[in-house]
Amino acid sequence: MSLPVNIDQYAEFLPVDSSELRLQLVPEDIIQRVERLRELSSYWRSYPSTSPKELVSRCMQLFHVGKSQAYDDIHLLKILIGNLEATTKEFARWRVNQMIEEDRLAARREGDWRAVASMQKNYILNNQTDKPDTPDMAFEKIVPLQIEPTDDPSVLGIKAPKNLRARRDKLIRLYSKDDEYAEYTEVPSTDDKEE
Repeated sequence: MSLPVNIDQYAEFLPVDSSELRLQLVPEDIIQRVERLRELSSYWRSYPSTSPKELVSRCMQLFHVGKSQAYDDIHLLKILIGNLEATTKEFARWRVNQMIEEDRLAARREGDWRAVASMQKNYILNNQTDKPDTPDMAFEKIVPLQIEPTDDPSVLGIKAPKNLRARRDKLIRLYSKDDEYAEYTEVPSTDDKEE
């Protein structure tokens, strides 16, 4: 059974140098895990198409840890830096821009100006620079509606009848008390019957 992991602690330790962590008297096993997470994070950011299974193999080979520990490290890494498999639109756009720039430079070197123009058109389409920016909706500025219960119908635009509250109180008194005039008889339950 593995011990619970303090994710906030690892997020705090990740950018701190290992020597500083030792000065802070952080346990050595945590420092070693932070170093593994740093290396795996760096590798995964450089090669985002790497599968988690490949990262597990890399972790096992580089750090000589068991398979379950490697899987735990990858799981923690996904929590800390996000799941890079589920690429965001911004990341995909950045990647396409990189590829377009590489192709555009190659086309320029070869003097293929038609391809350069095509790459520039693709760049415009990818970044949507030909369209106006979408307005910021500022959803965080929306104030939730405060609803207060009331018995005053004028808040709905309905004219309140005269003596509304007195009529309401009379009806409450009339229907809320026990009806003492009703005749009833108790019916014995089946448990009370004598045999």
